[in-house]
Amino acid sequence: MPILALILSIAHAADDAPPKFPIVKPGGMIFARYQYDLTDGAEGANAFAVDRVYLRTDVAINKRFAARITLDADRMKPLEFGDGTEATFDTKYRVFVKHAYLAVKDLGPLELRAGMIDTPYAPYYDGFTDNRYITKSFADEFGLLDTADLGVALLGKHGDGLVDWNLSLLNGEGYGKVEVDAGKSVQARVTVDPLAKMEDRALPLTGFAAYSGHPTTGIPTLTWAGAAGFQMPRLLVWAEVMGKSEGDKSGFGYSGTLNPRLPKYAGLVFRYDHWDPDGATDDDATTALIGGVEKDFLDKVAVAVTYERSWADAMPQAAEHGIVVHMQAGF
Repeated sequence: MPILALILSIAHAADDAPPKFPIVKPGGMIFARYQYDLTDGAEGANAFAVDRVYLRTDVAINKRFAARITLDADRMKPLEFGDGTEATFDTKYRVFVKHAYLAVKDLGPLELRAGMIDTPYAPYYDGFTDNRYITKSFADEFGLLDTADLGVALLGKHGDGLVDWNLSLLNGEGYGKVEVDAGKSVQARVTVDPLAKMEDRALPLTGFAAYSGHPTTGIPTLTWAGAAGFQMPRLLVWAEVMGKSEGDKSGFGYSGTLNPRLPKYAGLVFRYDHWDPDGATDDDATTALIGGVEKDFLDKVAVAVTYERSWADAMPQAAEHGIVVHMQAGF
């Protein structure tokens, strides 16, 4: 018995020992797909593709400071010139920086981040639904907001997650573009979850607003959004509306996600998007629909088979559609 007591006391002392800094936590994620095009005139076009490759490292430097570096990879997008022509200089997958920031964490319920950081709203959908390997968020899909940018952010959680907020000052061009003028973007998100204290339930109610100044053009941009979600082990629901105003041009759209799930078996995934970039112009809206089945094999390993369709409201008969097999693998 004395030997057993000694072993237990040593183990207990080891548990109470302060952490040894720095603490490094690496991770990675791959999004890949196979797509078969059913659009008229596509003649059976199909392709394998790797959509994104994330390599992420989170470091707890000490009790006060932390850092994150995320490297991402995809194919270079065509560069558009002023005369309407395009050029792609390299079609190989290339690596770029998605996150690179320092965080100050010893501010009570607050945290300060500086560098290349997540924006307050666009990535929130990805974290809530865990469907990023199937489709981007509504704001990201239609180019309404960037998912990351250079700047500073103050964020906090209160009441055991009842209130979650983020206030950011950003360049406004997004992480993939350089700063072009003195303008900045102020973005704020506030989320209230009345079910925050429940282990297997969530009901986030979110409001968001962003104001971006553009001294070069003299036309500021106002973007706003409202969203409501509900999550339990067998069901996930998300609905949002979003608007964007720039001068005399005002756009409005909405999106809904429905995921009934049997956690040990499979789930269904449905997504409907509608975006009208200018309410004063007729027949310029775009609608997109996704429906299919998904299966989670591990926490970060999943496969989904979907039917995806998108069309311009002015020409619904010319819809693009196809079957897509999505894959996610991570660690």
